[in-house]
Amino acid sequence: MFSVRMRAEKNKKHISGAENLVEKKSIKATVSSLVERAVYHEKGEPDLINITVESLKTPVKKVTSLPIILAYADNEIEGKSVARKSLIELGIPALCVEKSISLLEKGPENGENMRGAIVMDLKGNRLEPDRVRGIRASHMDITEEAANELFNALSGPGLSSFFTYISEALVLATKVASVKGTIAELCWSDDPSYTAGYVASKKIGYIRIPHLKKKGDPFGGRVFFVDNIDIGTYIKEIENSPVLVSKFNGIIH
Repeated sequence: MFSVRMRAEKNKKHISGAENLVEKKSIKATVSSLVERAVYHEKGEPDLINITVESLKTPVKKVTSLPIILAYADNEIEGKSVARKSLIELGIPALCVEKSISLLEKGPENGENMRGAIVMDLKGNRLEPDRVRGIRASHMDITEEAANELFNALSGPGLSSFFTYISEALVLATKVASVKGTIAELCWSDDPSYTAGYVASKKIGYIRIPHLKKKGDPFGGRVFFVDNIDIGTYIKEIENSPVLVSKFNGIIH
């Protein structure tokens, strides 16, 4: 299999990124699809599109997705309250919860969005070596069968129009939760039109929260809360270990 990854920039600022794990016969179509996605992104037309096609050197690990839990919130204030409560119940100290939310609200690197994720220990220390890039979970995808199961499940609660957002987030959250040392993850999108985000963990699943920011807000990102890790080993697994979600674990209302 091959990893096909896309990263798009405008004025040296990250606009979008995406990835698929595909067989050789699907590379051309996948590259075309990812380029089209980059060109027509809501943040504007990029001036740099980077496509990487890489043969996978290690076996792909097949996993079952985290279950999706649908939380309810009418606005970003209620949404952040849900996120705070969920993270604290998972053992994340209040100091870390507040610091992570503040960073994502303001732009985690000097008022700018990061390309990747913050890694935070349970004392509130940031561990990622590069605070502009962060660490980028990659080498991951979902099988067509599992994706179809997810799409059909999202139709019931009327969320099928958000399939791409939810599918990609669920795959990433599932991989991150499976890595030793990950306690939880907090994320909301930096796309201005998409207000949803999530709290995820291996312990409880993927909690989708419909509002974690106001519509039009350009800030977002993700924080991986970790404990007792070697940061080099952790980054290597997050960025390089290939994972394929082969089974969807359902939605809990």
